[in-house]
Amino acid sequence: MIKIIHFYADWCQDCEIQNQILDQLSMEYDDVTFELVNVDYQDNKARKYEIINIPTLVFEVGDAVITKVEGVVELEELEELIDVLYDDFDEEEYEAI
Repeated sequence: MIKIIHFYADWCQDCEIQNQILDQLSMEYDDVTFELVNVDYQDNKARKYEIINIPTLVFEVGDAVITKVEGVVELEELEELIDVLYDDFDEEEYEAI
């Protein structure tokens, strides 16, 4: 399963834009899990993923981090990335890592 983790802060305007885009995306992909991490309250998780800038999206397949993207990512780019992940990655292979 693909999981997208969005690292954000309430005061970040670009993060709000990204949240709106992710809301749209969640309506298209029922089988993608979305997680929001507020870096002001969950700094341990932000450190674990080595988040420096916000917004940042972390893409996981199984238990493996596949990529991190900083800044606002448009809907079309996210759709393309998800489609590539579906086409290129075997979930069971990454759960074993």
